[in-house]
Amino acid sequence: MIAALTQAAWAGNKPDWIELRSPNFIVVSNANDGQARRVARQFEMIRAVFREYFGRSGTSTEQPVLILAAKDENTLKSLIPEFWAKRGLSHPVGVCLDSAESDYIALRLDVSLNQEAYEPFEPVYHEYVHYLTRQLIAKLPLWMVEGLAEFYGNTRFESKVVYLGAPSATNILLLKDTPLLPVSALFAIDRNSPYYHEQSKTSIFYAESWALTHYLIARDWNEKTHRTNDFVRLVETGMDPTTAAAQTIGDPATLEGQLRAYVQRLSFTAAGMKPPTIDETGFRVRPVSDAEALAVRADFMAHDQHYSEAQQMLQEALQSDPKLDIAYEGLAYLALQQNNAAEAEKWSAQALALNPESYRANYYYAWSLLRQGTADPAKAAKAEQSLRAVIKNNPDFVPAYDSLAYVLVFEGGKEKLDEAYMMTLQAVTREPGNMQYRLRAVEVLERQHRADDAVRVATLAVSMAKTPQEQQTASQALASAQQFKESWAKMQALQNTAASHPGQEAAESGESPRPTLVPRLNRQINVTAGLLLLSDPQGVDFNSYLNRDVMSKIQKAWAAEIQKVGAIAAVKKGSVVLEFAIEKDGSISRIKLQQSTNEDQLDEAVGSAIQGASPFPPLPANFRGKEIRLRFQCNYNAPNPDPGPSGSGK
Repeated sequence: MIAALTQAAWAGNKPDWIELRSPNFIVVSNANDGQARRVARQFEMIRAVFREYFGRSGTSTEQPVLILAAKDENTLKSLIPEFWAKRGLSHPVGVCLDSAESDYIALRLDVSLNQEAYEPFEPVYHEYVHYLTRQLIAKLPLWMVEGLAEFYGNTRFESKVVYLGAPSATNILLLKDTPLLPVSALFAIDRNSPYYHEQSKTSIFYAESWALTHYLIARDWNEKTHRTNDFVRLVETGMDPTTAAAQTIGDPATLEGQLRAYVQRLSFTAAGMKPPTIDETGFRVRPVSDAEALAVRADFMAHDQHYSEAQQMLQEALQSDPKLDIAYEGLAYLALQQNNAAEAEKWSAQALALNPESYRANYYYAWSLLRQGTADPAKAAKAEQSLRAVIKNNPDFVPAYDSLAYVLVFEGGKEKLDEAYMMTLQAVTREPGNMQYRLRAVEVLERQHRADDAVRVATLAVSMAKTPQEQQTASQALASAQQFKESWAKMQALQNTAASHPGQEAAESGESPRPTLVPRLNRQINVTAGLLLLSDPQGVDFNSYLNRDVMSKIQKAWAAEIQKVGAIAAVKKGSVVLEFAIEKDGSISRIKLQQSTNEDQLDEAVGSAIQGASPFPPLPANFRGKEIRLRFQCNYNAPNPDPGPSGSGK
């Protein structure tokens, strides 16, 4: 499909859009070949410079970042109209969009022509460096995370030299007019600090973080040392950053005077280095049809939450080219965002028919099935198959590991749970800063009855939480894991007592001993259950609320309800799916049975458990909606059950 653009391909009218592929980027542009090549070269260079400095050698299997290189302001305005919606808003020359399955950069080319002395894409480079450091962010202190982004974001490119550490005029002016924070205070700033959130304070934090990082790297250049790299490596091993600093770059007291002297000089070293060797013989250019260019731009806008515009553009693209697989992928993404799982299944299936190896189409297809529930074993198996295809075709697509763990937990059984835990390890290793992946590991460990490990992982999650919301979520996960550990120990003790003295409970109560089969069975029906959010989360992470606030209450209510289930119903195999809403204040409404295998006492017990667990805590304060719609699925007495406490879910 992709081939070098020959002279014949340009015959006739010049195409409005072209695509240029380099090893790590796809540039789609309505400018000329030379400008597209320059964009790809610069981003390949900044990537190479960064990876070389931090010793990131070897090839990468991650998907290329897609860059929409707009030739002028009007083109960029059509992609990000929100910045032109009101008077007084700044008009950026570029933006980055980082989503689960696509990484986009959009930038405007006409502002950078013939401006070698000034690089207008600093904010874009800044965000791209964050993308490159995503595996380090969980462990590095915040000042270095932002300092590195500022340092490399100001990289300047000329024809025969790359200036690394070029001075930032904005930061220099700010440092000249604003008192510095003590280095000890800078070291202590985290994502909860007002210096990271309040506009009046963030500027000095960014500027001083840049200055300190600049000083440390420049010192290594001048003294031919590698203390900054040593600091990063020690932090990566798990050492406390302050301790690591004392052993490498210096403690806050030592750095205090050095940084102030460096800033007062107002002269910052920039290293002129030979540009990394970028083999452009592998760059491939081809013309892009109007339909394909429209679909690419529509997908960008869909990820920027311009849903109605994107929908119209994608439909228009398909009218021009009914076999355009990326347009079907875009429609599947939109359907998932709008909680229309059936439509998402239809569109993603059509995309797969055209391109079976597409990781995005496989991912959307899996989630379109999961959004419809996992009561149907065939759908769960198809979702699992598609997620395995994602991992095969794109091993660095981390959400697929987490999603596969989610499916395997639902399916249950020792082998599935063991593999689910391995999937969580893959996800956490690749993105150690993602709290959702760590909490999934806690969930799987609880299902495996590895109570001590669940507490250990949850404790680590609490220590690594970066935001107030993450702190709350991780703390709730830890409390739940500790409660599970206590409950599991009590259950094991009761089971051991029952096995050693089968008639003891009845004898102590004055009753005649009786068989223990039925009452034990009633209390230990093998159950897996889960919650699925059907509503638009509006950017709110509901994982903690559903797992710790809703699911835990349903589990407790279920423990009481199963005591009422008769022996005949207790041994049946089946599932039940109910949907209900949780209002803003935590009350429930519109509970409705959607699917059932048996429609008997077990179904009634599930409904009663949900009713009895309500009201739930109020919805998260940052959620602007009036309610959330949920699907609750309960599978009981499945083949090859995994004995243990009931309940586990998303």
